[in-house]
Amino acid sequence: MARLRALRRGADAARRLPLAVSGAVRRFAEDPARGRVALERAWPAAARGPRGTAPAALVDRAVAEDRLVDAEVALALIPVDDPTRESCELAVRRLRGEISSVLSAKPADARGRRVQRLARRQADALTSPLPTWAYRASQGSARTETSPPARILHVVTNSLPLTQAGSTIRTHRILQAQRALGWDARAATRPGYPVTHGDLDAAAVGVLEGVPYVRLLPGVMPADTELPRVHADLLRGYVDEFAPHLLHAASDHANARAALEVGRRAGIPVAYEVRAFHEDTWLSRHGGEAARHTDVYRWTRDRHTEVMLGADLVTTLGVAMREEIISRGVAADRVVVVPNGVPLSFLDEGATPADARAALGLDPRGFWIGSVATVHDAEGFDVMLDAIAHLRAHGIDARALLVGDGPALPALRARARSLGVPLEAPGRVPVDQAPRYFDALDVFAYPRLDTPLNREVTGLKPLEAQARSRPVVGSDLPAVVEVLAPGSPLVPAGDPDALATALGDLLDPASLRRVGQAGHDWVAAHRTWASVTDRYRTAYAALGVPTEGSPPSGP
Repeated sequence: MARLRALRRGADAARRLPLAVSGAVRRFAEDPARGRVALERAWPAAARGPRGTAPAALVDRAVAEDRLVDAEVALALIPVDDPTRESCELAVRRLRGEISSVLSAKPADARGRRVQRLARRQADALTSPLPTWAYRASQGSARTETSPPARILHVVTNSLPLTQAGSTIRTHRILQAQRALGWDARAATRPGYPVTHGDLDAAAVGVLEGVPYVRLLPGVMPADTELPRVHADLLRGYVDEFAPHLLHAASDHANARAALEVGRRAGIPVAYEVRAFHEDTWLSRHGGEAARHTDVYRWTRDRHTEVMLGADLVTTLGVAMREEIISRGVAADRVVVVPNGVPLSFLDEGATPADARAALGLDPRGFWIGSVATVHDAEGFDVMLDAIAHLRAHGIDARALLVGDGPALPALRARARSLGVPLEAPGRVPVDQAPRYFDALDVFAYPRLDTPLNREVTGLKPLEAQARSRPVVGSDLPAVVEVLAPGSPLVPAGDPDALATALGDLLDPASLRRVGQAGHDWVAAHRTWASVTDRYRTAYAALGVPTEGSPPSGP
């Protein structure tokens, strides 16, 4: 049997090879630096090869990895009279979102012409409005067969286990909870995924913990300009087979556009879940407020707003996000908050911090402060390290544990060394191992900086930390307050002294237990996936979806 399974995996890998190769070749042809980054993401061994160290090569690499600050630093190393300076500056301007400026230039070398081609494709994609017919609201499902169980097809970008992020965890938990309600809930990932990310033997339908994930896999990877059409065509093919009562896309807007095209033509209602404002995510990494008037920000915001207006139902994660969506013209009665939650298993009693640390090979001693997160600058972990340094200066054996990976991690390691703060940073860990790391903390820090994104978009990890009875100290921002139990310690964003004071107040074991228990009890009462997912029932029923429970069929 094992041999048969191995043979099948080999056959799948051989069948998917043209897709993987065509995707890699196309990326290299369009942008060699981006192609190499994609190759390294799919096959990490490729990262061991030699890299260019000339300033122009460093610019190309930083642009491919979407690292604006690094690209600007590398550009500054290129002399003004260097022949590569002009085209490298064009590449950085494109990364800043100044597309019109790039298109009006007259590049003199191959790099410049390539940058201009990429800018043209980017402009075409972001200035293509949603067709007017996509705004026709579906009055319930046009399908004649509406008997339960409810069949829900979620249209998403990627998934566990290959892509581990807050969005993929939310997708999986929602699907599990909806299936527990008796619905036949499935997800369809974007064209090419996960083959183009290195999983060559991906099945057409993968099943993870009982949840079916449909893979939209073309024979070869289309060009970027053809991707929206191919996405809709592949999605339509599966919709004809599965006959869902509802298509529920999750951000970004590309997924919603595909769902709207397929749903409108098939007479199926379309919901859209706003999990982030991707224009603000882009803004936070490309110059902040100074980039708000760039082409990319404006165009991305327009496209995102269009799909919100076009959907029959908009779901989102929090009150602040709902208010932003309504401010863009979406009717309030079409916007429903379905907050993040935790599995019931997270509420089980865990190990003491000292025992959890010992089991993980960490020093059981000390007062451990940290987080489990994707490590970006806006998370404010530099503020956390400064606060820990303050505690240590006052004789407290405070230490940092930062679980996860991201572009800000190297700088944080260097900062910890310069401050003399002991930092353990094991990188990403499997989802099922996360509770052990929450248990290892004395306090979970959530020191997000004051940005538009952090004021509006709620997080998942603070809920999980509270479920493990760990106190959370967070920034006093609307979206942070939404995910913390009433009375949780809050501090001004970006203030290490205030954070140090709040952390110091939890050194008392009685205070630590009281705040931790309050968080646990609030999450148990209000933020389990079983309770929050039930909010979909009324919203779906208004669109004609049969939400009565019945055992779901197999994939």
